[in-house]
Amino acid sequence: MIGFEFKKMRKSAIPILLIVFNLIGTGIGTLIFAANRQYLVDGTESLVLWGQTVFYASQLFSPILLAIICSISCQFEEQEKNWQRLLSLPMTVSQILKAKFLSLAFVSLVCQLIVLVFFLISAVILQVPLENWYLFIFWTVTGWFGTLPIIASQLFLSIRLSNFSVPVLLATILSVVGLGTLFIGQGLFQLFPYNWIVIGERARALSMFSLKEFSLFIGLGLVYIVLFYNLAKLALRKRFV
Repeated sequence: MIGFEFKKMRKSAIPILLIVFNLIGTGIGTLIFAANRQYLVDGTESLVLWGQTVFYASQLFSPILLAIICSISCQFEEQEKNWQRLLSLPMTVSQILKAKFLSLAFVSLVCQLIVLVFFLISAVILQVPLENWYLFIFWTVTGWFGTLPIIASQLFLSIRLSNFSVPVLLATILSVVGLGTLFIGQGLFQLFPYNWIVIGERARALSMFSLKEFSLFIGLGLVYIVLFYNLAKLALRKRFV
């Protein structure tokens, strides 16, 4: 079932979207870094470049990109009553939804790796020494985990609304709201699920998680994943079972 999902995605515009969205997002951050480089303290360049490169991609572009990918994936099934066909097979709703979620999680991992590659390219072009390079690899992994609550949320919205554009619009609004929580309070920012990628990538903190921060990030992230995943499963059951 997961292999079938990948085949459908390869025939769509998803591979191109992964490159274009991340190129724009990381490009904006790289240009801002280059424009303000003279004000940086020696030894902080690699961390600041990471923060600038990934912040705009993960705060604004990645949630919208994930929403588009989730909508595309679900629209495959909305066409020609494919949901009904899948449910007529000897498979449960949980198995069908799990295949969707895992395939989208893999795509989001590829997305995070593309962001890492663009960051490395920026470092080479700007001749920024990559100190503490292992941090960037770890933050790529935790950033990937931060995509999972958004995927679960967008799966729910796409199934519940059976529409392509509205879930994407909602993701756009929620990503902007997430950015707005920065101006309200750090506590609210750290609780808003559409900020999870930024938190995972440490794009603002630019330092390793404390034990408390990491526990909250993983624990609350799992709560969001389970909550939205089960809402998506319930929505699919209500529509077709």
